[in-house]
Amino acid sequence: MRNSIVTSLAAALALLVVAHVDDHAQRGPVAPEPLISQGVLKMPNPPGPAPKRDLSGTWVGPRAGAPADNAAKPDPVPPMTPAGTAAFKEHKSYGAATRKGADGSREEVSNDPFITCDPLGFPRDLLGHAIETRGGVVFGSAPDRTLMAYEQQRVWREIWMDGRALPKAVDVKGAPESRYYGYSVGHWENDNTFVIETTGFDERAWLDEEGHPRSSMAHITERYVRTDQYNMNLTVTVDDPKYYTKPWTWLRGHYYWRKDQQVTEWFCLPSEALDYRDRLSRPSGIVDAR
Repeated sequence: MRNSIVTSLAAALALLVVAHVDDHAQRGPVAPEPLISQGVLKMPNPPGPAPKRDLSGTWVGPRAGAPADNAAKPDPVPPMTPAGTAAFKEHKSYGAATRKGADGSREEVSNDPFITCDPLGFPRDLLGHAIETRGGVVFGSAPDRTLMAYEQQRVWREIWMDGRALPKAVDVKGAPESRYYGYSVGHWENDNTFVIETTGFDERAWLDEEGHPRSSMAHITERYVRTDQYNMNLTVTVDDPKYYTKPWTWLRGHYYWRKDQQVTEWFCLPSEALDYRDRLSRPSGIVDAR
């Protein structure tokens, strides 16, 4: 049977509720731990050198910080602008909002778009998504661009390498339409550092699991540094002056080379998500707030 995220939602939602009642919103998103025991090579000591300008293949991650630097954490989410605060108040993550049910019981209220399998969007998909606390990513290539495919939801991104400019606006006359995963351009900074810049977002997707917003013209920069044959570090910076008062490091993560190079087929199936919402989550006190 095809693997489905919804089939494990019952346990996952319980974990999400616990995760969201801590001070996570103040600290910023924390990347989930990868499943190190499944598919990660036992690395030589020391590993071989990183190939030059090559990230191709399948990686698993991210985890918060490299093995030698587990204390590495993202920056706290900076103060939001009035527009950002207003947008954030409209988003109700698991555990962040409650209401009294008709029978007097306490109900968890959420309008997370992923309840009904709306796209996670970028950069939220970089977290590997909390439901399975894992994430595989495959780097490949096509003419004039790098391709990135994600295990979760089997979505893919185009990173254009032909020198084109990012759009200066979206959803206005003469400009392209916004996208859940934005528009991306990339370049090699040196032989082992790949930099991606992305903007032009559909604002319906959340920035993270807590529901922080990101505006259509947020500028998000990813820096992938392949340190050796089997290890790669990622730093993600968000610059969104419409919603936040300053840029910040949204994610510091570490990826490992995957031993078997295979990815699992993990989908959020709308039919199962709706069925779960109507039959299981509501009786358990978790309500779609939309």
